[in-house]
Amino acid sequence: MPTKEIVNILWFRNGLRLHDNESLLKATKDTSQKLLPLFIFDGETPTTKHCKYNKMAFLLECLEDLDTQFWYHGGKLNLVEGDPVEVLRKISKHFSIDKLCFDQDCESIWLERDNAVKNFCGTHRITVEESIGATLWDPLEIIEANGGSPPLTYSQFCHVTKGIGQPKKPVADADLTDVQFVELESCENLLSELTVFPNIPTPQMLGIEKENGVDKIYRGGEREALKYFYRRIKHERESFLEGAFLPNRREPDILNPPKSLSPDLKFGCISVKKFYWAVMDAWNEVNDDHPPGSYTIVSQLIWREFFYAMSANNPFYGEMARNPICIDIPWYENEDDLNLFLDGKTGYPFIDAGIRQLKKEGWVHHIIRNALSMFLTRGDLWLNWEHGLNMFLKYLIDADWSVCAGNWMWVSSSAFEKSLNASVSLDPGVYGSRVDPEGEYIRKYVPELVKFPAKYIYQPWKAPAAIQEKADCLIGKDYPMPMVVHQEASVRNRKMMEELQEILQNSGMEEPSHIKPSDELEVKIFFGLRANES
Repeated sequence: MPTKEIVNILWFRNGLRLHDNESLLKATKDTSQKLLPLFIFDGETPTTKHCKYNKMAFLLECLEDLDTQFWYHGGKLNLVEGDPVEVLRKISKHFSIDKLCFDQDCESIWLERDNAVKNFCGTHRITVEESIGATLWDPLEIIEANGGSPPLTYSQFCHVTKGIGQPKKPVADADLTDVQFVELESCENLLSELTVFPNIPTPQMLGIEKENGVDKIYRGGEREALKYFYRRIKHERESFLEGAFLPNRREPDILNPPKSLSPDLKFGCISVKKFYWAVMDAWNEVNDDHPPGSYTIVSQLIWREFFYAMSANNPFYGEMARNPICIDIPWYENEDDLNLFLDGKTGYPFIDAGIRQLKKEGWVHHIIRNALSMFLTRGDLWLNWEHGLNMFLKYLIDADWSVCAGNWMWVSSSAFEKSLNASVSLDPGVYGSRVDPEGEYIRKYVPELVKFPAKYIYQPWKAPAAIQEKADCLIGKDYPMPMVVHQEASVRNRKMMEELQEILQNSGMEEPSHIKPSDELEVKIFFGLRANES
């Protein structure tokens, strides 16, 4: 019986890059053993179970970029389909797997998959090398440092992580000069057992069709991401020179492509450690370390870590009923209202524009995300936030389970907020005018209203009949009337929240150990409001 070739497998999941890749370094440490770069389409990784066209297309571009970079070094990214354990079992019949290297997927929804893989490796004497690549800290270490449970406030989280110490610096790039690669296509006996893609598949080949009106705008891949990364750091540095920070939050631009690199962070095309330290280094360079950089200038990255820590040991984090940190609110069940929302036909132009952009392009600004989240839940429709989470996971190219579910729980006052708090209620008829007073965003995504004057663009039902006729759009005929009256719905919903709060307090029931904001200012910052707004 011929001797099996010894290989190390580098299993890509969400860390789709070559820079700052500790798993790649471990897999290539011994150049006498060949490298098998692998991505498995299992219907789950990364969150491809909930995936529409733009999100899948972005993922495939990330994989194509990796494949091209490996090609420059004489290799390729092997793309296969199947259950990870079965894939490894079939590969192990033809190769001697010495090490399986991968980055930690810290969200608890991946525990079952990863434990099954680790058990397989344990019984087949395969060394597992798991690295922390998707986060600044290991969420499990944060939980342990906090006494076995996640920190319950953002300020407490900051306190715990400062005790752990600064995030590690990015690791050096792997030298692939002397690395020999394995191509599964060359193993004819294996091809009869395993589905191996000879080239990058299309979304359609994976069962995802392009919906009507979908527009592909954002391109995935490490090399593309690095271009935007350097522009972003330049933008941050210029802001520091002006004595300011967080320029994207300070000057929100809902019309143009995102500068946040959130899709690239989600898929790991950009290392979060590289991002963190580049911002810190730019601050310290501009300010000569007086004062040194703090969490404040990278607060969005720290919030991301906070949500990851909260979900790390909670498999029910993305639902209401079994989720120990989520308040069980008796939301309405109204399929007609839900469908109007999902179709972008609510009669509120800012809300409809957001839904239509989301489904068309796969991205919306965080200001619009907050508006959509509040409108669906406690602001107006009083529908379960799980509907919104599922929509975001399918369409948003930057949506990951932890951060997305955390934001929906916060905005709906189900968790991450003061218990059943309804003090902040965004008016869908005026909220967007703060950042886009002329209504250009609405005109772009709700073309029915393109001729409406700015005075009525956010509340077109208030326009006189003559103006509606001149704009070639009669409200109630060419564009719907508002499905709810916000002023009435928000008062009713606030009253229901207060009643629920009173029941919770008077029944002697213990309030769920859900996360609360550190203070009122933190709430306003989250919603993009000024200190004097509500």
